[in-house]
Amino acid sequence: MCVLSAEIPPGLRGLPYGIYPTCGIYNTDRFSYNKLFNWYPNAIFTPSTYNEVQYVLQQCINNHLSFYVRSGGHCSEQTIPRGYIIDLRNFTSIVPDTNTNTVTIGAGCRLGDVISTLGAINYAIPTGTCPSVGLSGLALGGGIGLLVRNFGLTCDSIISMQVLTANNGLITVSQDSFPDLFWALRGGGHNSYGIVLEYTFQMYYIPTVSMLELRWDWDPKTFYEVYNAWQKWVTTLPPTISAEAVFKYKNGRARLSVNALKVGAEPFTEWEDVFLPYHPSSELLYTGNYLGAAEIFASNYTYPFSKAKSKYFFKPLPKGGVDVAIQYMNLLQNEQCPYETFWEFGAGKPGAIANFKTAYFPRQAFGYAFVFIYWPNESQETAALNLINATYRQMEPFTSPYSYNNLTDYDLGANYLHAYYGSHVDRLIQIKNVYDPDNIFNWTQGIPLKYIPKSPLTELIQQKYCPHQ
Repeated sequence: MCVLSAEIPPGLRGLPYGIYPTCGIYNTDRFSYNKLFNWYPNAIFTPSTYNEVQYVLQQCINNHLSFYVRSGGHCSEQTIPRGYIIDLRNFTSIVPDTNTNTVTIGAGCRLGDVISTLGAINYAIPTGTCPSVGLSGLALGGGIGLLVRNFGLTCDSIISMQVLTANNGLITVSQDSFPDLFWALRGGGHNSYGIVLEYTFQMYYIPTVSMLELRWDWDPKTFYEVYNAWQKWVTTLPPTISAEAVFKYKNGRARLSVNALKVGAEPFTEWEDVFLPYHPSSELLYTGNYLGAAEIFASNYTYPFSKAKSKYFFKPLPKGGVDVAIQYMNLLQNEQCPYETFWEFGAGKPGAIANFKTAYFPRQAFGYAFVFIYWPNESQETAALNLINATYRQMEPFTSPYSYNNLTDYDLGANYLHAYYGSHVDRLIQIKNVYDPDNIFNWTQGIPLKYIPKSPLTELIQQKYCPHQ
């Protein structure tokens, strides 16, 4: 048995599902996806049953311990320098029911397993395609992917959840049972109201899709023209087609990609008149099942350190914003920077996913701008962060004040609530006070108990960007 730290309460010592600082696997398991955060939790617990989760949670409550719930470990920024981790990695059941078109999924599942299991029977739920991302974190924060325009966000397909609350009781949360909590958890639920252990989703029969990937090698003029063509094109598309534009730099080479997915068996030809005149350097058009398309889109980044930032925009990105992304690529290309980094843009008709009512705020956005950077060596941290922060600041004047809460960004400081949740902040705090009045579930960017006074400027900003929410 491992030698335990004296500060661990007796009730949490020697658990068979405990990983303690002197255990051999501790130094592997204490890390999450982003190695930028080098924390040393007092212990990590990997329960396999609801009763075991309840036991650990009760011990944390009784001993006034700080803790963090981890499902996939893909959160871009971590918050547990000490304290305890409740890791849900063992809750991995995936049980589809084709009679009801529903699927029950454990909170420890990752997207790769979900997509593969459902794809084998030609079903899917709307998610991203990075296989290592945890489904739970994605769903609780919204969930953007290439099925979004047809089926909504990941959280929009949730039918019910099994939730362990602050009083350590297990409840079923749905539109008919605890509807206020159901609203909050779908888009604002990260570690603020309880521990979600299981989800039931509506799933969708998708036997055939077409996937498009076009690439252009580095040329500033072409990049600008293609981006503008893409941005106009997406406003004309039916809901069955979702598309993104990505400015990417890797291995000393910058390029632009247009990626798109069309649901259904009809030939995917809508792109030809728009993009063939720009002579893409490579074309990939796949037609088959959704599983095959998701595997092509799947992204795995090998560099251990990373940073992500995000912005929404509520009208087409103007020339100045596009220039920011092009200048960023130009700088990287000229200086041959040792990073992998990209600006990712998604867009469509404003309000295309606005018919769902959840805590996800920016439904009226025209699009989003996400920027990521990955680097191989710890010594490169300062330079990499300076680089991404500089391009982000340059992009800000051309976007909105709002950001995506699934791309956790501590640089937002005290403004994170309004950046992530806009006019939903008050309601989220009210619900927090009902279900977690002692703030058992808390973290750096969680939902607090106290109201934050609104300024007239905040009110004006919300009316400008989301007047009907």
